[in-house]
Amino acid sequence: MAVFLWLMLFRQTLYPHPWFDEGLNISTAAMLARDGVYALPDSAGLRLIDPAIQTGPTVLGATALIFKLFGTGLLQARLVMLPFTALAIVSIALLARRLGGNKAAALAVLLLLVGSQEPYLSFVFMARQVLGEVPAIGFYLLALLLWLWAVAQPKRHWLALALSGLAWGVAMITKSQVMLLTPVCLGALALLDGLYYRRAGWLAFILPGAVAVSCVAGWYAFQIAVLGLEQFQENSRVLREGFLLHIVGLNPAHWLNAAHSVWRSGFWLWGLPGLLWGMAQARQRTALGFAHAAALALPIVGFIWFALFSVGWSRYAFYTAALAPIWVAGLAVDFLRGGLLSHRRLNKPLLLTIALGLYIAFHGWPMAKELLAPNDIGYEDMRRYLATQVPADAVIESWEWEFSLDARQPIHHPTTPVTNAYTNYLMSGHPRPVGLYDYQQANPDYILSGPFAQWTGIYDPELKDARLVARFGLYYLYQPRPSNAR
Repeated sequence: MAVFLWLMLFRQTLYPHPWFDEGLNISTAAMLARDGVYALPDSAGLRLIDPAIQTGPTVLGATALIFKLFGTGLLQARLVMLPFTALAIVSIALLARRLGGNKAAALAVLLLLVGSQEPYLSFVFMARQVLGEVPAIGFYLLALLLWLWAVAQPKRHWLALALSGLAWGVAMITKSQVMLLTPVCLGALALLDGLYYRRAGWLAFILPGAVAVSCVAGWYAFQIAVLGLEQFQENSRVLREGFLLHIVGLNPAHWLNAAHSVWRSGFWLWGLPGLLWGMAQARQRTALGFAHAAALALPIVGFIWFALFSVGWSRYAFYTAALAPIWVAGLAVDFLRGGLLSHRRLNKPLLLTIALGLYIAFHGWPMAKELLAPNDIGYEDMRRYLATQVPADAVIESWEWEFSLDARQPIHHPTTPVTNAYTNYLMSGHPRPVGLYDYQQANPDYILSGPFAQWTGIYDPELKDARLVARFGLYYLYQPRPSNAR
């Protein structure tokens, strides 16, 4: 428990740095807490249930409640992740113990907490931010554990099956990618069970599936009630554009992005062998083999989607990377027991200790370095400057959503279609968007440029003639030319 709390709380607001996606989430939660509206704040008007909000009401509602009780702030927001992270860790440990025993469970948790060279494949890095991946994994695995217990009973335990469907439904509305992957995972498992394992039966899939679909349908019904049909259809159109880009975009550039992520993380060396070992265990037509197959559904389906269909962001492989330690640990324990390489002269404990030490040193060092000596990028200093030195009625143009958490000034942001267009440019090899977005229509008094705007280059032409007012770390505050100012 002490290690868990240290990993989650030590220098919490400095690592990771707040950024675009987390800013979307905490800004929405702040609006919900302050005005009771599920929307992104913007000087041009609230963006109700904007398609850019890809983390669901389970996380944002809890964050809004904390804001109501304890005030608005980055630390308060990130503390919300503690119970979600605990659920995910306990669920992974229980699943690893079910598949490989106590030693495998302990080793799986250790590997999980060490993480990876690639930050967005590292559990602790993701758990320290207000994002939907870690909570979604926790709910998904809770559902899986309930479901495996239910199908193993001599008589069908319908309540447990229904509760598993509820947990799957909550996972699906918690994170948009899990909404896509869960039906595919359950469908593939149902097909395998019908053709090979014959252990669960169709009703064991139909009941939880119906409950999960009902949860998702309820969430969309709520959106229609809030937005009205016309705005819901417009949001759906924008969401479909993002879906075709991020989710099912068959593009060689995306495949290269994914390959780079797998290579940088070393997952091909440490994660894939574990998954292959798990697949070998799943060949057994036993209760244990079936449990392996059920647990492998998400990491394998997720990896296929990430490598072939997604835009190739490292973060999209998180589900696979977070669950792979279950089978890496199982492989290690099997090696110790003599299931692999049973040569008597091999000092297996020594070999495994060396391998584990190298893994911890190589993959754990980046996180340890950031925790012990974090790099301050100037977020808090710029927040204070905006709060004390910039007039409250000044309009700020910015693509750094993290400042919309509690800025007293109205901030104008590029829209979600603009985000999709720049993603196409940066990740898919498409031409740079020209003439798509004109920030001058908002008549801003200031332009706030940070890591995301600098990555996209959206304000670069305008900033050449702008006056630098303040700089803190990676954040720059400019005043546009007098002819363009409000």
